[in-house]
Amino acid sequence: MANGFDFKRLGRLITIYYVVQGFLLLLLACVAFWFQAHVTSQIFINSILRALVVQVILFYPIYRFAAHEAKREVDSCGTSLSSADLMALRRKRVTGDIIKASVFIFFIVFILRAPQAPGAQYPILFVFILTTLCYFQCYNFVAKREMRTKG
Repeated sequence: MANGFDFKRLGRLITIYYVVQGFLLLLLACVAFWFQAHVTSQIFINSILRALVVQVILFYPIYRFAAHEAKREVDSCGTSLSSADLMALRRKRVTGDIIKASVFIFFIVFILRAPQAPGAQYPILFVFILTTLCYFQCYNFVAKREMRTKG
């Protein structure tokens, strides 16, 4: 196999991401129902609207990052990669993991340090869940598209 691809590991990763997406959708629904029951309807509606506006603003950067990550993973599935190529892909993977960990830590700190005013933390939590869900969906979409073109 001169320039073949082995997508077995990537297929498993996509399946895991589908399971995580299901869990995140369930978590989002549970959190939304809990917040709706425990806060006034105006605070809940404003939280949802703020989260959607922020999510629309963040969609393109999330898509670009997920596309970059997915293309890198598809390229790493090549069967005839040199050690220099593997080292470069490993370096890119570590950089992506550091960025993902930084965003996760940012959201955790931001949620914990948010003002305790009614309705201040809810949009941040919704944006966190929606951002994570958006990343997984974009990653799966781009990875499957790249797998079809290369395989």
